Amino acid sequence: MNSSIMSLAVSRHHRIAACGVAGLILCVVLAVLPVASLAAPKVAAFLPLFAMAVFTTEGLTAYLLWTQFLITRGPFLGALAGAYGYTAVTVAIQLLVFPGVFSPTGLLGAGPQSAVWIWAFWHGGSPVLILAALYVRQRFPNPLPRAKLRLAGFVLVGGPVCLSLLLCTLAIHGAVALPQLVDSQSYQRLRHSPSGIGIVVLSAGALLYLVNTTRLRTLLELWLGVALFAGFGDVIVTLVANERYSVGWYVARLESVLASSTVLGVLIWEISHLYRELHAANARLAEYASRDGLTGIFNRRYFEERYPVALAQANMAQRALSILMVDIDHFKRFNDTFGHLHGDECLASVAGALQADLPRNDDFVARFGGEEFVIVLPDCEREMAARIADRLHAAVARLGVAAPFTEVGSVSVSIGVATSPPNEPIPAAELLAHADAALYRAKEAGRNRVNVWHPAPLPHTLGSSASSASVHAH
Repeated sequence: MNSSIMSLAVSRHHRIAACGVAGLILCVVLAVLPVASLAAPKVAAFLPLFAMAVFTTEGLTAYLLWTQFLITRGPFLGALAGAYGYTAVTVAIQLLVFPGVFSPTGLLGAGPQSAVWIWAFWHGGSPVLILAALYVRQRFPNPLPRAKLRLAGFVLVGGPVCLSLLLCTLAIHGAVALPQLVDSQSYQRLRHSPSGIGIVVLSAGALLYLVNTTRLRTLLELWLGVALFAGFGDVIVTLVANERYSVGWYVARLESVLASSTVLGVLIWEISHLYRELHAANARLAEYASRDGLTGIFNRRYFEERYPVALAQANMAQRALSILMVDIDHFKRFNDTFGHLHGDECLASVAGALQADLPRNDDFVARFGGEEFVIVLPDCEREMAARIADRLHAAVARLGVAAPFTEVGSVSVSIGVATSPPNEPIPAAELLAHADAALYRAKEAGRNRVNVWHPAPLPHTLGSSASSASVHAH
């Protein structure tokens, strides 16, 4: 089972879906560019909603990547969690300092250049940190030792968060020392500044480096590439829009939301996929634990868990339940004559014959121990159980496993049958004891036969307390 969030390979359908999303992003960018600078109505609630959407998705992505880092101890996941944590913190601070949201000039003592510089640090720092994560992956491909996990987590995740706080502090309190990027609402200076050009180069470079080094072989790599492509579109449209609250400015913000939610979506999908695989593996493990290693049928542990439940259900529903005890005749002599290897083959053959001839899905056969088997037949009256026992007896006879020391010259079985009374609840141990007693009488009567246990007749009927049995000799 794949145990790492990075291990799911990309299928053709995944690539088609990713190409479809990337194509849609490209079409939107190309369609908006000619009208990006057109003024649009100022929607006061848009920016808080946008910022909270990005903060939530980036924060959740960072958290999921962090949990995977703790599980797999993969440095790449820790570094990637740090990159998304950096963005979550940065966008939250930008919302606080953005002019006109919480105050005319922004909170925290922000100046007119603070918000745009935080945007620059956000869109320039995020691709740099993703490049750093890819470098970490190449430099440290193996899981970290558990002793170094806490320190590595602090460096890989705490480092980017501290960097965000440091840069945002610089943008707020040191803006006078930074170049001017915005005039009132216009981004004209940003478009032609080294900062704007550098952000474009970093965004494109991170995307190209990811594609070149990973070939987008896993789902995480593929959709991280889509996220970087959406972020690149966000940068291009923002610079072309040239002004806050323009058509391009609104579309660029939506591109940011898409870039933030892309990796979160695939992480949730991958975790769901891994959970499905884990559930299937647990089911296979439970099935394996309940099977007898030699014969492949259920083992005694399964019988002891399932049989009392089935009988309790039958008692509650006032329905009969039958149980068959099956013993291979003269099996010790068979082992002494042919050896234990052939004895194991004989056990497997008999078990297969019993399993194959069970008529209903709810019926099951288990190995009780040694050469004994037990068969549980829910909702089965005594007469039907006797017919099924006869059929199973015949199925074993048809195997024709040679046993020259027996009267019939082949392996045979003795079967004891007991049925619970529909209207009188009976303990599981008592019904099993009845089946065992019926088997004992079949063997005592000469083996190679079916013996059906009957309840003791009432004293006023036959004057006896002994139980009776019907024997089918073969």
